[in-house]
Amino acid sequence: MDDEKTIRLTKPITLKGDSVTYDVITLREPTVDELDRSAQTEGSAYASNAALIAMVGNIPLAVARKMGKANYEEATAYLSGFTWQPPLSGGTSGTDARTSPGSTGGDPTTSAS
Repeated sequence: MDDEKTIRLTKPITLKGDSVTYDVITLREPTVDELDRSAQTEGSAYASNAALIAMVGNIPLAVARKMGKANYEEATAYLSGFTWQPPLSGGTSGTDARTSPGSTGGDPTTSAS
């Protein structure tokens, strides 16, 4: 995974009353805190993703929310490499990976070989 991803906006964005025009957004690896804060954003997945794009791209949230769909998809595709969906309550990760060498994965009927 690249350390950064530069996205050239299809349609540059200038916020009302602002002299800055955003035509390029550079995303970086999000911190755990940024992932957590974006996950707590109220609203849809779009709102949560827009919040994360704004945080890691160091842009106003309003700019992230005005991005075109293609640019949004490019940004979320990059950021999805840093995110994971936690298992549902009481569920597992869906893998049968061992937790440590020689582990039976918690199954006492399986011998570690």
